[in-house]
Amino acid sequence: MGGYYQVPVGYKFRPSEEELFLHYLLPRLNREDYPKGVVPDCDLYGTKEPWEIWRDFHHSSPDDQEDIYVFTTLKKKTPNGSRFCRTVGAAGTGVWKGEDSGKKIRACGSNIGIRKRFRYMNPGSPHDDRWIMHEFQLDESLLRVRNKETIVLCLVRKKETPGKRKFEELQNHEDVPPRGEIQAQHVHDDQQHHIGPSTYDQLRVLDLMNYVEGEDNMVNPTLLAQYDQQEHLGTSTDDQLIRFLEDYLVDVEQN
Repeated sequence: MGGYYQVPVGYKFRPSEEELFLHYLLPRLNREDYPKGVVPDCDLYGTKEPWEIWRDFHHSSPDDQEDIYVFTTLKKKTPNGSRFCRTVGAAGTGVWKGEDSGKKIRACGSNIGIRKRFRYMNPGSPHDDRWIMHEFQLDESLLRVRNKETIVLCLVRKKETPGKRKFEELQNHEDVPPRGEIQAQHVHDDQQHHIGPSTYDQLRVLDLMNYVEGEDNMVNPTLLAQYDQQEHLGTSTDDQLIRFLEDYLVDVEQN
């Protein structure tokens, strides 16, 4: 096994999904050599909350917005079961809530694993919905060494970024009224009209769309395709598109 590898000062660790699978997770699980120290072991389902783990990684620069990458071991709810426990922290009030069933990742024409997305939920906590995690699990067909434990590679992202703050500013923008039943003045006919929550969402979508177009001169095509597909199926909502746009702006800030 090789020694620990240290990322030179000034370099950013921003691997592709394929690189995470083939150069880190695959050799780790097959007990082969890989760059040590870049992706350390960390118990994401232990007594520490996401922000405490984040602080441990960024103790020298607490305002650092870089994603963190770790290996973690999934813990089964029951010894003979197939479901994993997703609760977090000593109190057990936080949970990594799954947002999708997983996306297959391919390389060289073959499936190499699956990526799942999670969001930290802890109602009543200031950190509720402030953390995102991507979990990478290797396809079992690539394993040459059978492990008793299920080890995955995880990316943990702090959602409270400049992108998030930009969106909070948009929420307070004078052209977009607060959520709920509100009243708006219209010059035309000197009449007052009530704007309900659904109309609010439509206005907020338009404002966010305009902001994205103004920042990047284009709207993320994958994001809109996902929304259009839901709209075609009749399952889309303005609130869902708002969530897509919010996540897109956060990704823009991270990249």
